[in-house]
Amino acid sequence: MAKLTAIIVTIIGLLLALKELGVLAVITDYNGWLIAIGVLIIGVPMLIKELK
Repeated sequence: MAKLTAIIVTIIGLLLALKELGVLAVITDYNGWLIAIGVLIIGVPMLIKELK
């Protein structure tokens, strides 16, 4: 789980950096959705693990 979390956080960071630099405008148009999905991928399994 730690590796998956690290990968997703790195991707989110790269997307945010690309958005600020104005690079790859086509991909960064979907930043909001990609970041929200990444956070859900990290958060939901952690919640499930804690609630069991």
